[in-house]
Amino acid sequence: MNVRVEEKAVLDRAGDRPPEITVVQPVAAKVTPRGARSHSVSAIVRRGALAFGVCVVAFLAFGLWFSGLTHARSQVGLQRRFRAELTNANAPIGGAIAPGAPVAIIDIASIGVNEVVVEGARSAQLREGPGHVVGSSLPGQPGNAVIAGRKTLYGGPFAHLGSLRAGDTIRVTTGQGASTYRVLGVDRVKAEDGSVFADHGDNRLTLLTSNSSVDASGRLVVSARLVGNAFQAQPLRRTLDSAGLGLTGEHDAISSVLVWLELLVALTLIGVFALTRWSRLAAWIVFAPGIALFGWLVFENAVRLLPATL
Repeated sequence: MNVRVEEKAVLDRAGDRPPEITVVQPVAAKVTPRGARSHSVSAIVRRGALAFGVCVVAFLAFGLWFSGLTHARSQVGLQRRFRAELTNANAPIGGAIAPGAPVAIIDIASIGVNEVVVEGARSAQLREGPGHVVGSSLPGQPGNAVIAGRKTLYGGPFAHLGSLRAGDTIRVTTGQGASTYRVLGVDRVKAEDGSVFADHGDNRLTLLTSNSSVDASGRLVVSARLVGNAFQAQPLRRTLDSAGLGLTGEHDAISSVLVWLELLVALTLIGVFALTRWSRLAAWIVFAPGIALFGWLVFENAVRLLPATL
């Protein structure tokens, strides 16, 4: 009887003890203040705007200055090649002339022009120098010989074409010999005016470039008449190259731009990742030359999209 009372007392005491409860404190969610989020977005926008501005300035620097180095280098090689062809009497004077091949040397002393003229007047060809418009006569031969040149980019060999005056002399040397032309006048014509490519019933030289340094809404045209007799006419293509009239770019160059741009972005991202693993000096030494090279190739191909005579 006593044992049962003691057991009951123990159970009663155990029942009086409150159960142990483990309280789990909730973890407060990390909340980014609205001001911090807006600050982060504005920082991204500023950096994006800065990167875009740097790209624009770099492209302008390439077009206005560095592209002239490419032009000068090309002219050195073309001068050497064409003078050798003149010496060997195998300079092209007719038939199927390869695009980009040197066909003449144009000398305009009054505005400081001495350039090798290449075959074709598309954007890629006018990077090398002034270009003979396919479908027109070659300089020195009967008819209207048309030569297009850049006004601003790649050295702007025809930048001062508008400074010519009636009576100024233009000398052109081809595989048939030297020819002299006298300037008749300087005109500005609309883009749709095709008279500059027409045969005017005389032997003339027509030089053309963009009417402005920033757009190609029309042409600045210099007309000059041959002094003396023309050389013998040679068989040439007589159909104008619609893509080589000076006011359009090469739309197929977009594929080249995209390829080099993708490589540039990929190399830049790898370089940024390398900065987290390497020293800044080592990353710059390894990646900066490649980034500069790909950037140059992007700009060179992007220029092909612009009007050829800019």
